[in-house]
Amino acid sequence: MKLFIEYILEEIEQIGIQNSLRVSLSSKKNEDNYVRGVMQFFDNQFEVHLVIVFSFPEENPGLNYIFWILNKEGNDNVIEKDGSKEKAMDLVKNAALKEIKINLSKGAEIRNLFKEIGLCLPPSVVI
Repeated sequence: MKLFIEYILEEIEQIGIQNSLRVSLSSKKNEDNYVRGVMQFFDNQFEVHLVIVFSFPEENPGLNYIFWILNKEGNDNVIEKDGSKEKAMDLVKNAALKEIKINLSKGAEIRNLFKEIGLCLPPSVVI
């Protein structure tokens, strides 16, 4: 049986597939079954168009998740500064086009997340 968040990640993958993009996922689950990770949307030339970093709040996560959407430039900035003294998540937060908070029990918030991801795709791959 899958976790509910895993179904949401599959729907996000479908957004990429519907726009002729491949999607990779790197994630890990903690002992409480909370998932955090990174999704990369890339084309058949392996050019990354969009990166989504997702996690749960450290304090009282409940059913909440946060998604940070980075375009190619934002992702390049994070990679360029990787290894600097800045914390990785601070780099992601600063480079993100959008930060979207959702509650897994609220379908409208989940649908809005899908819409916002679609709006962040570059013009050549818009939904």
